[in-house]
Amino acid sequence: MLLGLREGLPLDPLPPRVPRDTLVPHAPMRPVDSRDVSLAIANALRYFPAHLHPVLGPEFLEELEEFGHVYMYRFRPLSYRMRAYPESAYPGKSSQTRAIQMMIMNNLDPDVAQYPHELVTYGGNGAVFSNW
Repeated sequence: MLLGLREGLPLDPLPPRVPRDTLVPHAPMRPVDSRDVSLAIANALRYFPAHLHPVLGPEFLEELEEFGHVYMYRFRPLSYRMRAYPESAYPGKSSQTRAIQMMIMNNLDPDVAQYPHELVTYGGNGAVFSNW
């Protein structure tokens, strides 16, 4: 069983920042309207406790300016490969919920997804989630 699949979002301590992986294709930069920057950062930070905002806010702004989107690369799982694992490896109370997780993981497999680290599975805009 892959424990990393069951750990949830690591917040204490935060996972280290990692450089962008050059071994997989990445989505092209999206245009950013300067009027939307504050809203984008606020939306990204709402998932995190306020004491982490001074660390994550500047990081998310940097991602937005460099890539045109806040992907939260810091939270991309590194302890296991993104691919479909046996259903029993996923947390869940029913086989249906575990099967959904398995399908998502299959779609994010670097051998399957178009831009796996930007969560785009196909067609340039078929994002599974908006960020990690």
